Amino acid sequence: MPRVWIVVAVVLLSAARGGAAPSDGAAAVARALLLGQAMPAADAAAGLPSAAQKRLIEYRDREAAFKSGLTPPPGADEEERALFNRRVAVERVIFCLFPRRDSAKIAAGFAFDADFEHPAAFIDGLLRDLPVAWLAPYLNLVAGYDRLCGEGNGAAQLAAARDSGHPLIRVAAEYLLASKRCLAN
Repeated sequence: MPRVWIVVAVVLLSAARGGAAPSDGAAAVARALLLGQAMPAADAAAGLPSAAQKRLIEYRDREAAFKSGLTPPPGADEEERALFNRRVAVERVIFCLFPRRDSAKIAAGFAFDADFEHPAAFIDGLLRDLPVAWLAPYLNLVAGYDRLCGEGNGAAQLAAARDSGHPLIRVAAEYLLASKRCLAN
């Protein structure tokens, strides 16, 4: 009987220390990058690889400093405001993911032009003649996710995103490739 209590104590202690499973942190990163939710706190992402944790800290710092370059439409109805908020979320993700001098301008331009009705097709067109190659990993992640949720097969673009070298994009892509399902809001 004492062995049972030892096992229970070990399980409770490990749950109290780490809290979330690594896939919970990966799911939270994927929701932040794809659904525009806030990036998870450091304790929720404790199970992620160290490179991803470092980029997570940088992302959150940039998230706190973010100011949108988009102008809200005057007299917008609820649907127009929702679309504007979606564009700002995309702009914020790009700005926070890529700490470059030109990321704010590129983020605002992409968010303004993005086709939310047919994102994968829009992104495929961009990828054919992309003037800023550093944006490709994020674009592949978004298009792969759109295909995963629509056609059910975004594996090729998710694999390209995973292999891009960006630690947070890799975490999100690996999670999506393993789970093979859409994210819940």
